Amino acid sequence: MIRILFLTIIFSLYMSAATPLHSRNITLNCQTRDTVTGKAIVTPTVIDPSKTAIIIIDMWNFHWCMTATERVSAMVPRMNRVLDIARELGMQIIWNPSDVVTSYSGYPQYENAVAVQRRSAPKTREAISAQFSAPYGRCMCGPGIHCHGNYGWDAMHPDLAIEDNDLISSSTDEIYTLLADRGITGVIYMGVHTNMCVFGKPGAMSSMWRAGFDCMLARDLNDAYTAYEPERGYTPDDGTTEIDENLQKAGVPNVNMGDDFKKAGLWKADATPVDYVRFVPWGKPDRPFFIEYPTTVTLTAPWIDDAEIRYTTDGSDPTAKSTLYTAPFKVSETATLRAAAFRKGKQVSLLSQAHYVKTSPKPPLPDVYLEDLDYIANAYLKSVSSCMWYPQRRKSFEGKPLRVRGTTYAHGLGFRAPSSVQYDVKPEYKRFVALAGIDENMLEQDNARAIGMHSSVVFRVYIDGVKMAESPVMRLSQEPWRFDVAIPAGSRRINISCMDAGSRNMLDYGNWVNAGFVFN
Repeated sequence: MIRILFLTIIFSLYMSAATPLHSRNITLNCQTRDTVTGKAIVTPTVIDPSKTAIIIIDMWNFHWCMTATERVSAMVPRMNRVLDIARELGMQIIWNPSDVVTSYSGYPQYENAVAVQRRSAPKTREAISAQFSAPYGRCMCGPGIHCHGNYGWDAMHPDLAIEDNDLISSSTDEIYTLLADRGITGVIYMGVHTNMCVFGKPGAMSSMWRAGFDCMLARDLNDAYTAYEPERGYTPDDGTTEIDENLQKAGVPNVNMGDDFKKAGLWKADATPVDYVRFVPWGKPDRPFFIEYPTTVTLTAPWIDDAEIRYTTDGSDPTAKSTLYTAPFKVSETATLRAAAFRKGKQVSLLSQAHYVKTSPKPPLPDVYLEDLDYIANAYLKSVSSCMWYPQRRKSFEGKPLRVRGTTYAHGLGFRAPSSVQYDVKPEYKRFVALAGIDENMLEQDNARAIGMHSSVVFRVYIDGVKMAESPVMRLSQEPWRFDVAIPAGSRRINISCMDAGSRNMLDYGNWVNAGFVFN
């Protein structure tokens, strides 16, 4: 009898372990807030994964604000982990990349969505009465040289895992029909930016809420477009929390997907880390943050509990013995920072990196401009044609005005990378001075829609074959790089180059403006 009972227990445990995840309900701890006191109210709620969808909004591969761009990247590993588990549970995944949805034309996930016989989404209840209170501005990088706006994204983040049974759609009626046809009653929202796109885009939270779906927000997988105000210790993480709480007060439950999956035993506690330490402001070597004055840098790790942040400022990987982060600090010179979170000496985050570049003082105007001088023709080009692109005088390479970061210049040369020009150095030339940046005429095409992310060039100055000065990687609408190069006595020739930064993109238009020679 005891033997039979023992075998029965073992068999029951085996069958429980072998039960496919898609046949399991799951409990999510839904958090709302009292509208008067603001006190959190947590309600454990059992959901049926087969009647639940996850909709991800605007996880683009680029944003005009470099901090916003990197915060998207920081969410990707956690999002991939959560979505893998959600698929196993049987949840339907729908990607809603709005502006760039047609970039997925021909993908089965898109074609299966647009093939649906669309029905109009009803309005079965009042709109969400959320009042968003967080500050926001043109850029999330905070004080300093802010990022100028453009619509340069052209796809979703390349590291996101889009699986065969996922769907891609950005239409309210289309998404409504996809959900209704599958018997889905609940939707969990993820993505950016919560107070704008996640809330208000077609197919986003506000429209599906009004259509009668039970909408929730994954508070560990959303990011709001807010502000960085280091003088009062306010970070984009604080802004996102504030927006999330605004929605909680309006009756939209928030859930922490990572925590709830861990509590359900679906996410192993010792699994590979999926979170980054976050920087603000946050530049990268291929899109550096320029600093003109000392800049306050803040590090955060909002989803890593009971850990300490360690960082380096020399580009080396941090260890458990590296500098302990205790408060925001100033960066005043060119530096590559790296950071990671540690718990009991063990690294529990992914390795993060940020790059900052100190700008030089603005140079004087030249005594003689380059466009008024004759350059030395390439010896090979005197006899045959070539792919070398000679610059345009007083206009961009496309024959348009010379525009860099919102300013139009009367003097300069317009290049397409990679190309260069060479000049004889006269005895009276003491210094070479110039500003250099990405040509901005592409903004005329719907604010650089789908192309603004692609331009990247490096400017260099050589004298008699020796590199004398170099810009960092330059991107659209960045502050032009400042050149003021002393010319050694006895120098013969100077070469002014505009190089591609590795992409060899036909949109690599670079302008040398107010470029020329100073006599004293």
